Amino acid sequence: MENKRIADTSKLTRFELIFIILAATLTITVVSACSPLYPYNPWDDVNVFFVLGRGIIHGKVPYRDLFDHKGPLLHFIYALAALVSERSFTGVWIVECILASVYSVFSWKIVKLFAETRKHNIVLMLLFPGIIYSMGIFNFGGNAEELCFPVITVMLYFGLKAIVSGDGLPKNNEAVICGILTGVLFWIKYSFLGFVLGFCFYILLVAIKHKDFKRLWSLVWRFLLGFVLISVPILAYFLFNNSISYLWEAYFRVNLFLYHETTAPGLAGIPVIKNIFIPIMCTVFTIKTDYTFGILMLLSALSVFFIGKKLRKKTIALLLITFILSEGLIFSKTTFIYYYGYILCYGFCMGLIPCVVLMNKLAAMYKRDTRFIPVVISVVLTALYGFSLINSKNMFLIFAPKQKLPQFQLAETISKTPDAKILVYDFIDSGYYTTSGILPSNKYFCYLNIEQNYPEISEEQNRLIEEGYFDYIVTSYFYEEDWDNYEYVQEAAGPYVNYNRNSVYEGYKLYKRVQE
Repeated sequence: MENKRIADTSKLTRFELIFIILAATLTITVVSACSPLYPYNPWDDVNVFFVLGRGIIHGKVPYRDLFDHKGPLLHFIYALAALVSERSFTGVWIVECILASVYSVFSWKIVKLFAETRKHNIVLMLLFPGIIYSMGIFNFGGNAEELCFPVITVMLYFGLKAIVSGDGLPKNNEAVICGILTGVLFWIKYSFLGFVLGFCFYILLVAIKHKDFKRLWSLVWRFLLGFVLISVPILAYFLFNNSISYLWEAYFRVNLFLYHETTAPGLAGIPVIKNIFIPIMCTVFTIKTDYTFGILMLLSALSVFFIGKKLRKKTIALLLITFILSEGLIFSKTTFIYYYGYILCYGFCMGLIPCVVLMNKLAAMYKRDTRFIPVVISVVLTALYGFSLINSKNMFLIFAPKQKLPQFQLAETISKTPDAKILVYDFIDSGYYTTSGILPSNKYFCYLNIEQNYPEISEEQNRLIEEGYFDYIVTSYFYEEDWDNYEYVQEAAGPYVNYNRNSVYEGYKLYKRVQE
């Protein structure tokens, strides 16, 4: 089959590239609690990732020596971040800036595939990351969803570019890149693979339609090659450390069979209905959690009406198939987690297409001064960008002193005991190991939301407490415990804003082992 390709309109000018990278970096720096502008990131999930990352650079093996159930590549990324700084999230902030830049660049490349952009349109790429990264479901920054939707956006770009300027099938080198990116998703959180399944299914349909099976095989083996390239080093690491069984236990068995397993009520418990009802309801709950998410989803859906008729059917097919499978796999459990839907941001750049078209029409309507409308629009969008940053839920922490946080208040006491052994008990660690500069001395170092189905965690912790193994135990303020061999010595509290933007005050207690 002869490949008829037209000019690629998605290439960025040097100005566009620099502007977009600076806008993404500025946004992350202002809104992410990993940024140097913040005293610390108090989100429990990312602190667990950071503990494992710190452990890796000190010779500890994930799952064998320190237990978690997220993917190993996420821990390796946090290990790289720990090489920058073990006592702050500066390294994570750098990773966020890079990935936000990738997301913004490829988002704008997708827009340029379908819309004729002009110089003043680039201001949208100031506002766009401001909106994406100031949503409540962004939380404090650094979670797996935030790190992965830029990866999916790159794959989406390859698929859409093949529709616009090719024959519907990606190039051979793009297939290798897609395989590598699929490996990234798989080894961070395999529930993110819904998009990949939809993407591959769409490519299969296109190849069947064109009866181009030779080309399909060429793409398949290159895709698999990319996946193998990233998987082999990860598996080799665990093989070298005799820890493949620990990898299987924590990352596969726990997530597949033990994490958030609950029974859906009524008709929702029927498998076929469950697979439709739960993803839809979880999406509705995500929109209720953050209305901006719903607006972006609506704009993205409307974008297909601003795409040329020749491209519309194929574009709708790719977007719809990948979205349905993404949503279905992300929300495959009956328990709703507010930030899971954040991964769907990969396609929200489509919502920029109608914005570009409308901006250009407005500019064309005012012929007295062709610069007036673009300038006004640019000023308005810049003002909205500033408002989106100020509206970020994390503003309560920016430029705050470290002693404002309970993590540092308790760390001051813990540091008085050299080489102290501590345990974060009955809640997910939110930074007590890192602010103290201590690595956990036991495998199950904190609560992980799976204790009901995985009692080994609580059993080991309680046994070690009874033996007086730890020098200090940190609990939440509301936890009441009367251990014979530990005494209450301190409490600490500080402000906190949850994903619903509700201000709360979080308190914690510190217990010290009684000296005999």
